[in-house]
Amino acid sequence: MLSKTGLRISIALPASVIGVSDDLRVKTFRAGLVGRAAAIFMVDEIVVYLDDHRGESLENQRVFSKLLRYMVVPQYLRKTVFKKEEDLRFAGLLPPLKIPSHTVPSSLKQLPPKSFRLAAVVKVSKREIVLEAGLEERLIAPVPDPSLQAHLGDVVPIVVEDPLRLRARIVDPSNSPFYLGYRVSSPKATLGEVLKKFKGVKIGTSKYGDLFWNKVREIKTLASRASSIMIVFGSPSMGIREMLSRENIRAEEVFDTIVNTVGEQGTETVRTEEAIYITLPLVSSLVRNYLNLGSSD
Repeated sequence: MLSKTGLRISIALPASVIGVSDDLRVKTFRAGLVGRAAAIFMVDEIVVYLDDHRGESLENQRVFSKLLRYMVVPQYLRKTVFKKEEDLRFAGLLPPLKIPSHTVPSSLKQLPPKSFRLAAVVKVSKREIVLEAGLEERLIAPVPDPSLQAHLGDVVPIVVEDPLRLRARIVDPSNSPFYLGYRVSSPKATLGEVLKKFKGVKIGTSKYGDLFWNKVREIKTLASRASSIMIVFGSPSMGIREMLSRENIRAEEVFDTIVNTVGEQGTETVRTEEAIYITLPLVSSLVRNYLNLGSSD
């Protein structure tokens, strides 16, 4: 679901965020911090980009993306969507998101008509789709319009038209009355490649950027003219400028603005997951008009 401003917010961070340790428990814990932050501040998309095209980065991206997807799928669908596998061995360490799409009624008796929820596609025929929706019985929906793709294994938004007759309808996510969670993208692309493809406003975060409070008016103006915004974070060992320099790209050429959201810091470095918790409440509140500072005039 989009915010009241209709603006989509994405965050982009490197696969190496979980690569600081080979211990799967540490990787799982760090992924949990990111997923929880994204849900708290209603991020629409998490983009996990590659530090480089080598095997270690590709593997970290795969595990990171899977853990984030596991978190955002409602608990009542996880056994249907995910198999038991090594990557999820410590999934119990992941904090529950408790977003509205995770806390819907679990019984048909409690379900009023026209209820909205997420469901997993478990069977597809020419005319009907069978859905697992975390209820006593599975639901049946007609095959939707081609614009609403529903393939086997997909998690799709539905409206339960008639709980007693087990009838449902697959709908567009924009019809949701509440926040559905974030989408996870894992392109086989480095930071420079991701930025070149993204068409919205691009905000970089760096301790060498301009202080956020000095850029409030500029960010509000940029956001007022956009339908999507991407907030980009560097790696645990390398900032965005250094990462882009390896691709012979100047940061100023690909970002609309680069900000320092921490200001003077008492530590030598600020971890990526820490920067997310510092940056998101500032930028998301500002561009969604919850934080009334500065002016776009």
